[in-house]
Amino acid sequence: MKNIFWFFIFVVGILAGCGGGGGASSSDTGNVSSTLLSENAVPSNARFKQYQNHLFELQPQELGMAGDTVFLKVYLSSGSVLFLGQIDKYSNFALPLSVPVRDKVLKYDLFSDFDGDQTISGEVVL
Repeated sequence: MKNIFWFFIFVVGILAGCGGGGGASSSDTGNVSSTLLSENAVPSNARFKQYQNHLFELQPQELGMAGDTVFLKVYLSSGSVLFLGQIDKYSNFALPLSVPVRDKVLKYDLFSDFDGDQTISGEVVL
């Protein structure tokens, strides 16, 4: 049993010494730039904001849907859905959203449970 223990320690020692190697030396890092904030000037027109807040508002009663149950889908041009659900067709609908800055248009589809209603689609420019 004692021999198995020492054999195990020997194998672990050999395996631990076999890591890495074969590549370029770690001293070959190329041109190193500073990470100090004072040495990395930022242009005056730089933007660090990734998202913008927007209030999506809709008055479904003005669109004249005949169905009792009205559904709304709000999505980006990329297809990412931000909201999908049932809304009250008699009340104004407001939805606060955080939208990526690169997106300039919100799209929406409004549809109901009534066969005679057609889907209403629209866009809101941000």
